[in-house]
Amino acid sequence: MTTRFPRRTALGTTLAAGLAPGTAHAEETEIVRWRHYVNCRYGQLHIFSARPKNEDAIKHPPLAFCHPSPTSGDFYHDIQGLMATDRVVHCLDTPGFGFSDGPASKPNMDDYGGATADALADLGFGAERRIDIFGFHTGALVAAAAVLDRPSLFRRLVLSGVPHYTDEERARQYAQNVRGYPFFEDPDYVGTMYRRLVLDAKDSGPIERRLSRFADRLRAGPQGIWGIDAVFTYDTGKALPKLDLPVLLIAFNEMMT
Repeated sequence: MTTRFPRRTALGTTLAAGLAPGTAHAEETEIVRWRHYVNCRYGQLHIFSARPKNEDAIKHPPLAFCHPSPTSGDFYHDIQGLMATDRVVHCLDTPGFGFSDGPASKPNMDDYGGATADALADLGFGAERRIDIFGFHTGALVAAAAVLDRPSLFRRLVLSGVPHYTDEERARQYAQNVRGYPFFEDPDYVGTMYRRLVLDAKDSGPIERRLSRFADRLRAGPQGIWGIDAVFTYDTGKALPKLDLPVLLIAFNEMMT
């Protein structure tokens, strides 16, 4: 699929400025999108990829996106188009989400990060060909865990909406947020979520994108809660200080940094 994208938006400009100084500009560039699978410890991992149609337009290192739960790499469809005007952009489906194979039992954040590193290594990245990586909310910790699992794969890390709490607050967040998705227990659950996430969430983008995210939630099923469970059982106070590469932190006006 070939699409023409103007390169504009605040987050796109911020990412471009942080990952490749001087590239945040407004111009139209045709991009090519494709989907494919690579291998990881849980089986096949699905990726949405994009690049400039004219490969001579590739000026900067590739970029990977890690999505929040319970969505998929398609969460980044629009910004992928903006960023793929001068680099290759890979939006990964975390294991168990989107079209990726999932683990047989509940994983922790190190497992998600390790599987992400597996996939990028299988895609051909390594010490001689490194990649930038971005994560938002759950994806921020998946990206950080991937870097810690295999630092030789990565050039720079970008984090937004990092779920970083004290031990006490993390325990409270776990109790409030990790309650499971009652697909099989509550006959009204799907309709209620459709109304909240699609019909009423008018500040969350076009309705077509809201519907896509809702479909991702259905696809993940009851195990979709595993991503959030991993967030609130991950000791960021111990993990994040171990990062040893350039990190760009994007902080919006929200509870999470």
